[in-house]
Amino acid sequence: MRTACVGASYCITHMYEEYLPFAPFANSPPHHEECAILSLAMQRLAASIPQGYWPLQIALPDPAAIFQVMEFEALPKTLHERAAIAQFRLEKELPTMANMQCTTQVISKGGEQGLLLAVFIQRAWLDCLNNACRAAGLVPSVIDISISHLFNRLYGVVNAGSGDGVLISIEPETWSIMFWDDDHRPRFVRSRWRDTSTGKNDDHEVIVRDIERLILSYVLRVPGRRIEGIYLCANEDDRASMVALLDTRMQIPCVQIDAFERFSTTPGLSMRKMPHNVLAAAVPRI
Repeated sequence: MRTACVGASYCITHMYEEYLPFAPFANSPPHHEECAILSLAMQRLAASIPQGYWPLQIALPDPAAIFQVMEFEALPKTLHERAAIAQFRLEKELPTMANMQCTTQVISKGGEQGLLLAVFIQRAWLDCLNNACRAAGLVPSVIDISISHLFNRLYGVVNAGSGDGVLISIEPETWSIMFWDDDHRPRFVRSRWRDTSTGKNDDHEVIVRDIERLILSYVLRVPGRRIEGIYLCANEDDRASMVALLDTRMQIPCVQIDAFERFSTTPGLSMRKMPHNVLAAAVPRI
């Protein structure tokens, strides 16, 4: 998808899609055939959209990554050292985990204990994606998980609130939850591949039970902590049922987020079935 900024809004000027016969980042490592299919799909997409000096932002499925906020008495000074210590911690915690690529960002403020946000992505799948982009003549400016793109897209809403909050993202194949603290910094993320084999309503019940457990665990971890707001981004098929279940179980009004707000299309295009993670990835990073 290609967008153009129009004032404070975004107009979708080009839209193309490719269907893959597998779920990217679901296997470790990717099969050679999967890498070849992804590469050809990226080349067809690149050929369908006029090329120019446009930033390319890619949204990965949230379960593709491990998202952690690590605490240190003192943080290493360099980016390389911070990535190395984060990698060491992950390998100590999950020694059988596949080889991962680590990206870090310092989120602590002056005078605080060192807080290091670390995102780990399977290196073999990341190499597969980068090779596919290279073969298509594309250079990504941002590769990140979907909920991070969504958090960036909705940061104005998040920043307007007070206290800790929760963002829930329901996609057709995945669901995710992100917690932020009273300084509006991401602190915790969990995501899962969805299992819709038993029916949609059963799937919703299972998701909401997991969400309730995660929220209670987050709140009880720190004395006096409380959630001030729950925000939900979901498509029409999931939204009404999820809102009703969340309102009943959590006793906190669930705020529905409109992913299509401030988006429009050129004549002949429709964004009605566009996944909200794709829309979020089209918004430039702040």
